[in-house]
Amino acid sequence: MNKIVTRISKSNANVSKRRNVKCSLTASIAALLIGLSGQSAADELKLAHFSSTKYHLHNEMFLPLAEQLSEATGGATTIRVYPGGELGKGPAKQFDRVIDGVADIVYALPGYTASKFKKTLLVELPGVIPGDADITAKIWDNIDHLDKEFKRTKLLGLWSSRPGSLLMANKKIEKMSDLKGLKIRVPSKNTGRVAEAWGATAVSMPITQVYTSMETGVVDGALVDTSVLGSFKLGEVTKYVTQGMVGSNSLFMLVMNRDSWDSLDADTQTKIEELTGREMSLGGNVTMATSAVKAEEKWLAGGGELITLSEEAAAEFDAASSALAEQVISELEADGIKASAWAEALRQ
Repeated sequence: MNKIVTRISKSNANVSKRRNVKCSLTASIAALLIGLSGQSAADELKLAHFSSTKYHLHNEMFLPLAEQLSEATGGATTIRVYPGGELGKGPAKQFDRVIDGVADIVYALPGYTASKFKKTLLVELPGVIPGDADITAKIWDNIDHLDKEFKRTKLLGLWSSRPGSLLMANKKIEKMSDLKGLKIRVPSKNTGRVAEAWGATAVSMPITQVYTSMETGVVDGALVDTSVLGSFKLGEVTKYVTQGMVGSNSLFMLVMNRDSWDSLDADTQTKIEELTGREMSLGGNVTMATSAVKAEEKWLAGGGELITLSEEAAAEFDAASSALAEQVISELEADGIKASAWAEALRQ
């Protein structure tokens, strides 16, 4: 009987040992998988934008940046690009997505969240930067003035489009009075000020809604750079484009979630900074300008009509918007924002 008990005890002990080994092995595998999962998530950065995979910046900025970072880090840190609003619909919510950590990096327009970038967006107004100056270069020459507005994120890129033109669905604009009472889509508050100074009614909406709004008559036209004739197919709903006045400039940004940035080691941060910043932004400006020229050429070949204002007509537009910059500077100063120093630096 004692021998039987002994055998049973030894058998139970062996079973217990096997269970312990199995549990230990299972725990080890689970820990390893969790570790690998965390490592993968930390090393793959999510870059979100709201345009299609045919968009010029998708192919000439975002994808090249992903390739360059992977090469620079030996594949240790990569970027996965999510186009077309895959991480959330609506361009106006892009900045919120990077703040909330939905994406590590986003492409967005400061003008869509204008209340957060009041000083930055001063450059949209005519006369803040001389007409023959490189706006993007001027911004980066004085980028330290914007530290406070971008402190919640890591600024990777900030650049300007070409000055905006009037893209009109059916109305031909040859003088300022032709705009009176017409509904013009604008991307930001400051651009809206410009349109209203010219006599139009400003309607704010993201670029993704403009095609349908022009097609259905919700708006009569849009104040925007001509790259969108191609990139957002506005050439299909635009009969006339008017140029020649000093228009508003739209700004574009690439920003990174601050926690995502802080989680990277110093070497990886340095590599990202080497690939982004001033040089990438200057490249973004060139890409948009080149895209605008190509889009105009294709649109003209398809029967579009480009109207260049007479010197007299252009002067009327410019005179109407000339006081806006100083008005906005005064408003910002009254709110405690050091806009005068920013404007003075940009004008030097």
